[in-house]
Amino acid sequence: MRAAGCYTELVKNFPHYAMSTDSEKPFKIAIPEEKLDLLKHKLAGVTFPDELEDAGWGYGVPLADMKRLIARWRDGYDWRVAEIDLNNALPQFTRDIEVEGHGTLNVHYVHKKSDVVAAIPLLFTHGCK
Repeated sequence: MRAAGCYTELVKNFPHYAMSTDSEKPFKIAIPEEKLDLLKHKLAGVTFPDELEDAGWGYGVPLADMKRLIARWRDGYDWRVAEIDLNNALPQFTRDIEVEGHGTLNVHYVHKKSDVVAAIPLLFTHGCK
């Protein structure tokens, strides 16, 4: 098990977490084509409001920046290239973890070992309160 040491530390430091017996499963990003088609359809239908003069960031994203981002996602961004790059660069896995009071959570993670021998391990999380 590649990430067993990480989980052992997690369980030691946070005893209310307990790893299940399931092993890690390789994961690849694979967005269904119909989801990308829906995104393209939504981007094609965007209408923009007028912008207050000299509003800057005071009322949200400036209109010029939003138009640039929408145009990039609609006309210039190739999700399939990004998907391949992410899948090739980041060894991704999922694993079921038992969390007291919450049941079994399927956790998606990247397990990328450093090329630096004495590197300090990093754990990035999201969605936590």
